[in-house]
Amino acid sequence: MTSLSRCETCCTRRSLTWAIMPITLLWAVDVYGRVYSLSTAGQRWERADDMLLELKRVTAGKGRCWGIGCDHHVYLNMMPSETPIRYREETYENQRWNPVDGFTDTLLPTDRWPWSDVTGMNPQPLHSFQLPSRSWEWEGDWYVDQTCGGEPSQTGGWEYAVDFPANFSPDKKWNSCVRRRRWIRYRRYIAQGTWAKIPLDNPRKPPLPLCDISCGGWEMSDQSGRYPYLWGVSQQGQVWFREGIHPRVPEGSSWEEVEVPKEVAQLSCGPGDLLWALLWDGNLLVRTGLSLDSPTGTSWVEVESPGKEVEALHVAVGVSVVWVVTKDYKVWFRRGVNSHNPCGSGWISIGGEMMMVDVGLNDQVWAVGEDRGLYFRMGVTPSEPSGNGWIPVSAQWGNSKEVIPPRDDCEFSGQLTEASQGSVLSCTDSDSELGPSDPQNSTNDTPVLEAAGPLCSSLRRS
Repeated sequence: MTSLSRCETCCTRRSLTWAIMPITLLWAVDVYGRVYSLSTAGQRWERADDMLLELKRVTAGKGRCWGIGCDHHVYLNMMPSETPIRYREETYENQRWNPVDGFTDTLLPTDRWPWSDVTGMNPQPLHSFQLPSRSWEWEGDWYVDQTCGGEPSQTGGWEYAVDFPANFSPDKKWNSCVRRRRWIRYRRYIAQGTWAKIPLDNPRKPPLPLCDISCGGWEMSDQSGRYPYLWGVSQQGQVWFREGIHPRVPEGSSWEEVEVPKEVAQLSCGPGDLLWALLWDGNLLVRTGLSLDSPTGTSWVEVESPGKEVEALHVAVGVSVVWVVTKDYKVWFRRGVNSHNPCGSGWISIGGEMMMVDVGLNDQVWAVGEDRGLYFRMGVTPSEPSGNGWIPVSAQWGNSKEVIPPRDDCEFSGQLTEASQGSVLSCTDSDSELGPSDPQNSTNDTPVLEAAGPLCSSLRRS
């Protein structure tokens, strides 16, 4: 497949995107890139406050939502929290004693830098510290840490030693020839509740424009409570991993390319240690060896598409489940998947025709139907992870700020009724019974979401 056809495919697939946040928000992106959210505590979709924002894809998990903008930049929306996100910058001032001037920043050629990190290997003058992006602001100016080893001192924060690098102590002795003190400055993340652009890596080369992203990994099997990992796929079929994401650095620090044997079109990672990727040829790749010590894994294993003559269209991964939609819109469930056997053992055909699926908490499943309607999988339990039927999900459109006008030529035929949230219209695996009522005969004034192309993005509940 040529690069041109790939770009056309990506544009076709950019139509509607769904993701659910930990605070029970469902995010949606329409064909124009407009971002909407639906809370389970309410009954209406609300458009994001940033009216200029245009996104193509979103993925959510662990209190945040990532998105790919129409400008090819990656955006992050951190949910507001009572606990501020603060990061402490620190650097060390180093001095050496001489009989003429006493302690001074004139050091020996073999010494560390006058201003350095704690190891002394990297220079860190005060003016070298810059805010990583506009999402941060300084809380104050630099100040000296007056504690030495955790105890308040009367030395002005200085610690003494015989030489670099030796054990430092607040006690000045007759043979103390060097000293150091730590300077601290805090910065605060101020972009919570808004879509903030992730800065480009500097000086490292950033990835080529991304066409898909997926976050997961915050519930690794050997430890829980982790921050999520972020994976991306470029339009050239490369796979990228976002490094440096942790509580004090929600944006991460840089992108690392993960080698793949074939070109990838889409990927999905679960909250645990499962990661599957969809290839351009319709087959699938499974990443093995994912762990806290090796978050990018060790190797790839190829799995054939569930349809013998039909290529896979979309893949979604949960804690211990894998769902796939093929290009004929048939839904498939992979049995036997777990941390010890990420490839599973076989495919099970599931009733219903869907354009995409995704997996959330407790391996619950959401899907976008061939009719562009939103569906939820009923009956998903640990003993029956594939569930037993699909039900439509309905909610009102529009809010006090804006009401989306209905369009007669809209291709999104999945009408959302004025019923309360989570209303159940049917529960069956029969293809013939899937789908909403005929929108042409409906008297409902609720606007219909526009979507001009196939739905192939990410649903995420966390």
